[in-house]
Amino acid sequence: MPYRKVFLVKNQLAHIVSRALIDIFKQKEDCYRFVFQFYAVNLGKKGFNLKTKDTIKAGQALLQGEKIPEKFVIKRHPPLLHLLDFSLVANHYHFYLLTNIDNGVPILLQRLNDSFARSFNLLHARRDAVFGSRYKSVIVKTDFQSHAVSRYVSIINPLDIFQPGWRKKGLKDPKQAFNFLENYEFSSFPDKIGKRVSQILAPQEILKRYVPFWEDKRGYQEFVKEFLKEKTVSLQPFFIE
Repeated sequence: MPYRKVFLVKNQLAHIVSRALIDIFKQKEDCYRFVFQFYAVNLGKKGFNLKTKDTIKAGQALLQGEKIPEKFVIKRHPPLLHLLDFSLVANHYHFYLLTNIDNGVPILLQRLNDSFARSFNLLHARRDAVFGSRYKSVIVKTDFQSHAVSRYVSIINPLDIFQPGWRKKGLKDPKQAFNFLENYEFSSFPDKIGKRVSQILAPQEILKRYVPFWEDKRGYQEFVKEFLKEKTVSLQPFFIE
């Protein structure tokens, strides 16, 4: 799928990819901090004098659907974007989103990448650049694209962590692959199967409208199991009820 920087006006669906120069999501603590920083810059900026442990706990709480102290975020505007699907994978992140203001995406991504890079370098005693080229984006215009992007963001990319090289060699164990997806915190997959309700995702009325299968959790699980079965190197039956 070709990606390029495009101007995004309000109420456009888009798939965004931003890559770092190193693996920034190897440690859970960095992932939690990234989640919190996304939440903060989407609404304004993070509060003053927050300790690292505060941002880590806040990110974890947001993923689990819990509220965080109001002082943690200085709200300055409505959300710049509505997050529909996401995944954090090794050295990059994927967002499937709905814009909420004209050109709000570059504003958010610049703030997010800059904020995360500063804190990442500070905590890991680095001085070098963290993110490389500018983010890439593609506008989603059809239901077919929506299904493809949703699958790509929250299924295909996290599986690269579960089994590197699976896209060429096939999955070794689809059942374990599904178990990994439902327990991988740093994607929207657990939300899509009804296991949690993350605070960083868009409001329910928006998710119901734009995310495939959102109101059919069981149907989505069956779809994913069939998809994993098609990608396995084994033709043996699995997911025995």
